[in-house]
Amino acid sequence: MATKAELEAELAELKKQLAQRPEKQAEPEEKVPSTQTEDAPPAEAPIDWDKEISEVMTHLEEFPHKQPLLLAFGAFAIGYMIGRSK
Repeated sequence: MATKAELEAELAELKKQLAQRPEKQAEPEEKVPSTQTEDAPPAEAPIDWDKEISEVMTHLEEFPHKQPLLLAFGAFAIGYMIGRSK
């Protein structure tokens, strides 16, 4: 375990290194003209549904192995809600 003196010496060295670093000047951001109107949502790339569905199916197949307690609790909660729905 490091002593207080060692930690203080390391902190002083780090502060010295930080002071020696060149300061980054904040550059003003140039506003790029947009080809879309302000009200229109941004254009998105087309969705690859096959990839998305296979990804969801992979997560669903792995879920019982990764989170068995959560799965059991979820099944119990759904069963309880169905039982109380009458």
